[in-house]
Amino acid sequence: MNTVADTSLSTRIHRIYNELASMGSLEPSQRVNHLFGELVSISMSRSRGEVDEVLGDPVVREIREGLWRVCSRGEFELERHWARRIAAADDPAAELRSFPYAANYEKLTRLELSSLRGVRDELPRRVLFVGSGPLPFTSILLAGRHGLPVSNIDVDEEACAAARTLARRLGLSDRLEFLCADALSCSDLSEFDCVFLAALVGMNRREKGRLLRHLHGAMRPGALLLVRSSQRLRALLYPEVDIHGMAPFEPLLEIHPHDEVINSVIIAERPERGRIAG
Repeated sequence: MNTVADTSLSTRIHRIYNELASMGSLEPSQRVNHLFGELVSISMSRSRGEVDEVLGDPVVREIREGLWRVCSRGEFELERHWARRIAAADDPAAELRSFPYAANYEKLTRLELSSLRGVRDELPRRVLFVGSGPLPFTSILLAGRHGLPVSNIDVDEEACAAARTLARRLGLSDRLEFLCADALSCSDLSEFDCVFLAALVGMNRREKGRLLRHLHGAMRPGALLLVRSSQRLRALLYPEVDIHGMAPFEPLLEIHPHDEVINSVIIAERPERGRIAG
């Protein structure tokens, strides 16, 4: 790949970031949707040379965390918009299926469930989702299609309120519960067989590491942790988690999709007491 092309791609990423970061609101609009669509398109590149050049660019490195925070804001606004739209619809289930990333979530959730079966031969009986947001799509799929009771934690009160309303409209209030809290304040998670950690919970290595250490102390020995990560240029959208830096958890499995599913999946175990991870 020539230098001009590499520079052009880095310049596009910087331009997209600057425009999104300067916007007063990232609620869905023609321009906001176009910019995030352009960023997602860039992130799907499979060229090794392109990946190395872009992620090695000093300008891109400097804005990486800023990009994640912009993506977090944009994802929240998109989910809030659709949560309200779905809850207000005459047929909420049909409206849910029209969510722009519905197929992506369905594929990711199938991948995650297959991965969990691969390490334990059965699905967990009780799940906690950390960072569920206003539109907890994965939790809805786990509860609605697989009958799993799912507890959800999110630090944002508006997100929890929107998600509760949505669960009620979808007839899933008996399987989905929502707690507005910081996951770091939850000291006992021993009732859960598996904890899902959303990709945008913890925006850097320090924040993610602190959360992992806390979850290790709160989860029961033998419980599973499923972490959503990223790889290649998809790390422009979501932080990449180093599977070798999962201590004190013991990594069991890592999967990197090559289709339109953006998130990678890492499954780790909270080791039995006295057993050292890694």
